[in-house]
Amino acid sequence: MKPNKPGRRRLPTRVEIAGIVVLSVLAHFGVWWLYQHSSIKYPEPLKTQQSPPPVQVTFTSPQPQEKVPTIDRHAVMPPKKKPKPESKPEPKPKPEPKPEPEPKPAPEPKSKPEPQTEPKPKPEPQSEPKPEPKPEPRSSSQNRANSNPRANKITPAVSGLKSLGNPPPHYPPRALRRHEEGDVTLKILVEPDGTAGRVTVVDSSGYSDLDNAAVETVEKWHFVPAKRGDKPIRGYALQTISFNLPD
Repeated sequence: MKPNKPGRRRLPTRVEIAGIVVLSVLAHFGVWWLYQHSSIKYPEPLKTQQSPPPVQVTFTSPQPQEKVPTIDRHAVMPPKKKPKPESKPEPKPKPEPKPEPEPKPAPEPKSKPEPQTEPKPKPEPQSEPKPEPKPEPRSSSQNRANSNPRANKITPAVSGLKSLGNPPPHYPPRALRRHEEGDVTLKILVEPDGTAGRVTVVDSSGYSDLDNAAVETVEKWHFVPAKRGDKPIRGYALQTISFNLPD
């Protein structure tokens, strides 16, 4: 045999490894055999305790105890009141007889007063009548107006969209997105030159965007002014603008 060199560990041989394997197999077999032939006692299941019967609790209000008055024997008792004698009712006096009324003397006839004569009023001095003012001579224009009734005839202002070439209003984009539609009725103060002086909403559509768009559009329109005879004057006109969603 070769001597082992110092510093190197000896490796097990094949015979030693086979012996170790056989011993481990025999040990496992012995444990298995003991487990199969030994009697295993399983623990008994715990018995469940029965629930106790329900307990009924009733609450009763305590009855008030009657207080027994305590008598102090050494206390001074108040003197007893003597009952007052009942007074007998006095007899009612008998009513005296009423005296008979004496007859009244007859009234003397009154003398009628003599009528007094009222003094006549003094006649007031009459003032002289004032002369009536003479009518002023009428001007030739007034005479013409009275002679021609058409000169005083008033023609109202006229509003129109297509007949006067006015552009239609633009549909507000926000109202389109919100699917808003309706009719707006406006009252326009038309100046003598045919322009819009003041525009007010008479009947709203219910949406501020549509009302504002209608007012802004009509403020730029031209109208036929009102006339007194042939002279243009200021007057009012009504205009309804409809906003309908496209199909």
